[in-house]
Formats: sequence, structure tokens, C-alpha cells
Amino acid sequence: MANKKMGLEVVSSAIISFSVFLLLASTTQAQSNCVFDVTKYGAGKDITEALTNAWKSACASTKASEVLIPSGTYWLRRVTLAGPCKAAIKLQVDGILQAPVDPDKLSGGHWVNFRYIDQFTLSGRGTFDGQGKVAWSKSTCQKYKDCDSLPMNIRFDFITNALVRDITSRDSKNFHVNVLGCRNLTFQHFTVRAPGESVNTDGIHIGRSTGIYINRFKNWHRR
Repeated sequence: MANKKMGLEVVSSAIISFSVFLLLASTTQAQSNCVFDVTKYGAGKDITEALTNAWKSACASTKASEVLIPSGTYWLRRVTLAGPCKAAIKLQVDGILQAPVDPDKLSGGHWVNFRYIDQFTLSGRGTFDGQGKVAWSKSTCQKYKDCDSLPMNIRFDFITNALVRDITSRDSKNFHVNVLGCRNLTFQHFTVRAPGESVNTDGIHIGRSTGIYINRFKNWHRR
């Protein structure tokens, strides 16, 4: 009976924590009145520099801010979006971001890296497209243990009080997402799309983290 009661308390605590976090995220979104549109920072087909500069401006804002990537298809080279920021920050991705096809152009084992950010939201109906097909055909990791590991799509390192919502990760060259050293990070309506021939169809790897919630996760393997 005691074990049953303890289990109910743990579940109730998790539900309360999740509800409080969603309320915080909604409040942050409502207060986000500083919008930094990457198209105002010279974004063309390649938005790497524009995104980096828009992020720096938003991160320096003392008010809750939003970096906006509008609908469209864009090239994005390897990028790190880091804090700490002075206030809550949101990255709204409404477009399709395409990684370099050549894995040699993505050093460090990843494509997009979010680091040291508190009160962070990544949302929108956008897609992180790893364009992994060429890399899969060249990979030797399925045959040999001593091989060069291919880069993943997204890393979250040391992120706290964050929400990832309505985002799709597609055709990562390796597995899709790595979560390291994070606390109170929620994935809501997160979708992974990968064909059967990809070298690794894993969705989210989690290490040394607490309070990671995954709600309505989809992992689709195309044939």
C-alpha cells in the first residue's frame, strides 16, 4: 500500500511540474514582444550568419524575445546558439532548414547546437532536414566499429526550463537528438522522420539530465 501511495505521489508531482512548466512557457510566449526576424539580418538562401546575428541580438535583450525563421527553405551550416541570455528566449522555426549534404562540413559530431540557455522555447511547424542520404551510402559504421561517426541533427547541452514543441527532425546523418546536462526540458509533439536505410533511426539520446519530459513523440520510418 505504501509503495502504491509513493507511486501516486511521484506521478502527481510529475504532472504538477509539467503543468507549471507549460504555464511558464505560455506566459513567456505572451510576453515575447521583441521579435528578431532573420530576414531583417540579411538572410538569403543561406541563413547561417543572419541567424547567428539575430540570436546574439535577442540573447542580449533584457525583455523576453523571439528569433523568427519564417516559412521557406533555407541552407544552414553548422551553428551553435548559446547563452546565457538576459531574458527568456524563443526560436520560432516556420521554415525548412537544410544541413550541408557533405558530412565533412559538419565537424564536432553535430549540426545545430543549443547550449547554456535558461527559459528557452524552440517551436513552430518547421523542419530540421539533415539531408543524410549521401552520408548513409558512404558510412562504414554498419560494418566496422572503428569508423568516423556521422553528425547528428540537434544537440541540447546544459539547457534548463525549456520547451521543444511541434518541431520535426528529418533524415539526420546519425541519430537525431542528444540531450546532455539538461534540466526541466519538455518535448511536445516532436516528430522524427527517417527511412529504413538510414544508419541510425534513434530519436532522442538522454544523458546526465533530470526532468526530461517527452509528450506525443512520433518516430516515422519511411520505406
